[in-house]
This record gives sequence, C-alpha cells and structure tokens, in this order.
Amino acid sequence: MSGALRILVIDDDETVRSALRGELLEAGGDAGDGCGESAWEVHCRGFEGVAAALRRIRPDMVVLDLVEGQIPNVVNSGNHSFEQIRDIWFCPVVVYTGFADARTFGEHPQIIQVIKGKDSDQHVLAELRKFAPLARAIRSVHDDFDARIREALHDSVDALGRQAASATDEQQDAALGRAVRRQVAARVDLGASAGLKLRAWERLVVPPLGADLLTADLLRHTDAEWIDESAFRLVLTPSCDMTQSGGRRPRTERVLVAACEPLVKLGQEELKPGKRPKSKQRKRLRSILTQGMAGGQLVIPEFKGHVPLMAANLKRLELINWNEIDLCGGPSDHTTPTFVRVASTDSPFREMVVWAYLSVTGRPGMPETDVDQWVSDISDGLAAKPE
Repeated sequence: MSGALRILVIDDDETVRSALRGELLEAGGDAGDGCGESAWEVHCRGFEGVAAALRRIRPDMVVLDLVEGQIPNVVNSGNHSFEQIRDIWFCPVVVYTGFADARTFGEHPQIIQVIKGKDSDQHVLAELRKFAPLARAIRSVHDDFDARIREALHDSVDALGRQAASATDEQQDAALGRAVRRQVAARVDLGASAGLKLRAWERLVVPPLGADLLTADLLRHTDAEWIDESAFRLVLTPSCDMTQSGGRRPRTERVLVAACEPLVKLGQEELKPGKRPKSKQRKRLRSILTQGMAGGQLVIPEFKGHVPLMAANLKRLELINWNEIDLCGGPSDHTTPTFVRVASTDSPFREMVVWAYLSVTGRPGMPETDVDQWVSDISDGLAAKPE
C-alpha cells in the first residue's frame, strides 16, 4: 500500500506540537517498516475540535497528550480525546504525557505511553515506527471496506429501481440500508475467502456478536483464565430454541453444552504436550481434522488471548441454567453468572458442530453383543459359501 502515513499530534502546547512535527519531518518520514515509504503526513492541533479532525484527517496513528482532569475552557481535554479516538476513528495511539501515572493501559497492543522529558520526542518517533506495520494493515482494512460500501451503494440503488420509486422516503431509506448492509457483508465475505485458505482460528468470532446465544458458541467460567481448557463449554442447543431478543422467551429452560478438555488424545492419536507430532502422526491428524472429529472429540482452534487449543468432548454433556450465563459482559438479574460467552463460531463450521454432535448421539444404540463370536460366525459363513 502506497502513501504517507497520516499522523495526528494532539497537544495543548504549541511548543510540543512544533517539536514533534519538526522531529518527524527531519527524520525524512522514513517509517522504518520496510514498506519503502518516504514521508510522514503530520497534522497538529490542540484539544479543541478533535472529533472533527479525526473524521476529516482519518489518521493512521495519533500522538496524544494525556492530562489530569480538564483544562479550563476546553471541553476536549486529553482523557476525553482518548475516548474519541477509540469511538470515532480507531488507530494506534502513542500517549505522550508528563504524568507518569496518568492512566494505566496494561499491555494494550494499540497503545504505548511515552513520558515527556529529555529526548522523549525521539522515543515517540521510535514508537511510531514500531506501530507503522499495524497502521498500514488497519488502513488497508479501512480502504477495503470503503470500496465495498461504494460498490454496494451503486449496485443496490440500481437493483432497487422501480420498487423504491413507489415507496415513501422513509421506506426507501430502510430498504436501501438493508440492501447495502447485506451487499457489504456478502462482498466482504467473498473477498476474504477468494483464493485463500482459512486459518483455523478464523472460524471463531471474537468477541461474539448479537444478543442471542447460538449453537457452537463458547462459554468460559467467569473466574477462570483463558488458557484453562477445562473452564470452557461448547453450546449444543439449537439456536432457534435459544432466541430471546425482541421480547421472546427461549423454548428451553436450560442450555445443553459439551465440556472441553486439553487436547491430549484425538481418536486413537496420543498427543503429548511439549512434543511435536512426527510425520506419520501429522498425516493422520490431517485426515482427522479434515473430517472434523474423532472419538467423539471436536477440535477447537486457539484464538490467542481468548480461546485455547482444546477439544470439546461430545460425550461429556451438561445442562446450564440461563441465569448462569453472561451474554452481555455483565451480571444479569442481579446474580453473578457462572459462565461468560467469549466466542461464537462462523458458518459453515457451526453446522459442522451440529453434524458432529448428531453423529455421536444420533446413531441407534447397540446392545451388549458378543462381537468376537459374531466375527467367527461371519468367518464360518463366508467359508461355507462356494467360490
């Protein structure tokens, strides 16, 4: 992707803004990311009008002064500006502050904090260079979605044609909005899958979307870490029986789930933590993964930070009450939920979970049978037949 990286410097101090701008331009704008770019595009402003600047400039990265409290006569102080960046135009942020303990961001991958002081402008430059590859990736996503929306608008307006002509303005707005949303979703999905093989983790939707629990959603014990496989449950109840948005009530009082466990055995394959599978075992694993299941176990891919590599045991089933599940990120009905929904599963993998479950539980039962004698009977019967 060509073009200079757009950097927005937000600071109430003109001296700081000028110093940073000069540092970036003096550095020749070399992003240092191996992309061959030759310039930064630097924009500077104080705390006023930040929202409008974010929408107009659409920066790839922001350098933000973070202040304690509010600046007199200025509504958009540093702390408020940070919320606007998050809500209006998402991009990596270098927090540039004189307050060492102004705010804690932990290990957020899109935020780094630099304390003002001697040579701190050089530190800001170094952090911007580190963020450059991520900034380019985010811009690429923005550009792709913008293109899909333009295409969808053009085609949807043409497609609605005569139908929209006889509708009211309100009906036209609603119809166009629905048509464009469906077109954008379909175009993005087609564009993402064209000529590419999906990575295993791409089947997981993190965080999950919508207010309804769905088949193949993943739940985790609220007091457990994400790396604890035994804390997870895979939802098996049909989605249509769990719908409760729009004032509807679920058709079932409890949710059927499969318990998850560490991936140490898959069918007849013994998997040892700390050891890579050998060539023959990898070949057998490939066959199992293509089928999707072995020995009643369904492999759940890892989504780092949220879902560990594990197996859902479709023979270890449980029932969970609705009031034990947190669907919206907080307690419901003034109770402390036992489980929180952490991921959903995209189609057609959702259907694969249904098929796997039915394959395990839907087959007719086999009474206790003398199989060895049965094999002997078959052997004798075959031997007695003429060639």
